[in-house]
Amino acid sequence: MIYKEPGEKLMYENAAYIVGGRVLANEASEYDGLFGRILEIRTDDDRETENDTPDIYCAFDPPPLSVARAALEQTFSQLYDTPKRVEELGLDLVIMAPEMLTPLAVPEQEYAQADLYVVVSHWATDGEFGSYEIPFTNLVDARRQFHDDLTAELNDGCIEKWRENSQFVEEETAESYECYLDGEYCENHFLIAVEKRSLPLAPQFIRTVATIYDDECAQKDLLEKAGKLPEYLALTEAQKKQLLQDEDIRGRINHYLGRCDAYWDCYWDAVSEAAQELLRNYHL
Repeated sequence: MIYKEPGEKLMYENAAYIVGGRVLANEASEYDGLFGRILEIRTDDDRETENDTPDIYCAFDPPPLSVARAALEQTFSQLYDTPKRVEELGLDLVIMAPEMLTPLAVPEQEYAQADLYVVVSHWATDGEFGSYEIPFTNLVDARRQFHDDLTAELNDGCIEKWRENSQFVEEETAESYECYLDGEYCENHFLIAVEKRSLPLAPQFIRTVATIYDDECAQKDLLEKAGKLPEYLALTEAQKKQLLQDEDIRGRINHYLGRCDAYWDCYWDAVSEAAQELLRNYHL
């Protein structure tokens, strides 16, 4: 069977290979690190077993960096025992096995979206210039940074000096401020603003954040129980800090929790047992 219409999909080994979809060649092939697209997928006419391996026809982009191009040329020169240039590799049509490819998501279409608030600033003074961007996941945090940076510029920067110039122009909104000398914008200006941007969240990132959150909750819960025990009160401040830095607090809680069928009925008992276990280590 031949899949050649854009959007046609073949599932193989729990991965989706889509005609027209982006892929990355992985370390299982000599094309490791190259980005490309699937042109066509071909399977046996009689696919009766799960072991039938499809052929995936791809077009790869030549590496844009000279170092990567040189590495690719070296790989194929050694493979063919003759000098090879990127232009000779036929990257516009390469037949790959599925295990050599990593299908790539389209983040803006397939990932969950979150709001990102970025404090953006750029400035120029007498020809010297600079810029920065500071991202936040909380709007209040971004507004605080905007407030602090703008206040510092008003107090210690060039704005007050520019105000004395008849060419001075000032514009502002609730979340932006800009001023400049008319006719000299490239040489003398200051801008700061809070910009809202959409942030696609990769599944791995979500899992990482969830793990951090679960670990923080476990630490707080353990402190709530341990903090009432005399063994905890007998510790020094340094020991208390060290106890809460244990890397496997959540694992200890889950160890005791695993003995119980009713999760929430047993959760706090598990927290208490984990707290007592940790404290016993300080009183041996």
